[in-house]
Amino acid sequence: MARPPLPLGSYGKITAWQDDTGWIARTKYRDFDGVVRFVKRRGSTKAGAIRSLREALAERQAPVKDTEVTPQSRFSAVAALWLAEVEQAVDAGRRSPGTLDSYASIYRRHVAPAVGELRIREITTPIVDRALGTVKQRSVAGARTAKIVISGVMRFAARHGAITHNPVREVARIDSEPASPPRSLTAEERQLWLDAIESSQKARDWDLPDLTRMMLATGCRIGECLAIGWSEVDLDTAVVDVRWRLIRRIGVGLLRLPSTKSGRKGERAVPLPSWAITMLKRRRLAIGPGVEAVFPDSLGGWRDPSNVRRIWRQVRDGAELDGLVSHTLRKTVASYLDDSNVTARKISDQLGHAKISMTQDRYLGRRLTDRQTAEVLEGLFDQPDEK
Repeated sequence: MARPPLPLGSYGKITAWQDDTGWIARTKYRDFDGVVRFVKRRGSTKAGAIRSLREALAERQAPVKDTEVTPQSRFSAVAALWLAEVEQAVDAGRRSPGTLDSYASIYRRHVAPAVGELRIREITTPIVDRALGTVKQRSVAGARTAKIVISGVMRFAARHGAITHNPVREVARIDSEPASPPRSLTAEERQLWLDAIESSQKARDWDLPDLTRMMLATGCRIGECLAIGWSEVDLDTAVVDVRWRLIRRIGVGLLRLPSTKSGRKGERAVPLPSWAITMLKRRRLAIGPGVEAVFPDSLGGWRDPSNVRRIWRQVRDGAELDGLVSHTLRKTVASYLDDSNVTARKISDQLGHAKISMTQDRYLGRRLTDRQTAEVLEGLFDQPDEK
């Protein structure tokens, strides 16, 4: 049986001999192109020649570039490369800045202390399982994100040939107690919230009354509503083009990014009930020309969703409406439409959720949701009949 070849980037036995000028050390080295070559170095002594040869071999084995990943690479070094790749995706608009911030935070607080100093070849399923178990004791959500981070780093290493498979795939499932069902506001709770924000000067200063109505008219997320500009609102056809979202990126500031898959105009056009159009016409007259944001800050720019949520919590706590967050309004719209027998397909289009099937996603090309959603939402603020 033929002798197996040297692994790539490795060398064989070192031999040394003396000639008239000193000592020579030599060995066979298999380069990364697969070719075996002799490498030799000289020295005044045998030990010096061997030491010089080993230094040359170490330099030859070093990565050709800083981004090369080997089984000997530290997990922390590969994680830095992976996070840089995620950041590039954020810059290209393919990933959310919030995703990068979440990954970086979880890596710094949980993953790095657990496995950061290990070599890639040392990251095994039991190691990952134990690390995630420790994180889970503090936070189930943190453990789930940590699992995504470690898996992403190891997948990056696999792509570069440092490992043959991702050990995170066999890690135990991270279970938790069943979450509370999503909350939806009743008609009475909707009125209580509107009364609270209408009577609060701070809430009015931060546009919470009209913002609440816009969120209930569209089912949009708060960052999507705050990102609506007048150029996306058609008051004549009663349609708003939901194309943008506002996100604060650490170290960069407030960003207005596409909220739809392609960011194209008309990709998610949402019809509006008449009471929303009335509110928007009033705002258009009050704000005047030269301001693009429908819900501008005091300087006419875009409002930061994080700041609005802070005011929201203050008003909510004062009104003793426990658990009412901005996303509750989104659930309220979905529940109201569902109770009114609007199909799941139309509700999905209204909220901008993922398509039900690949066929619908790729071929139907929905743009404007059915007018039924706006017609049903006409009665959102109607008082229930007293019996």
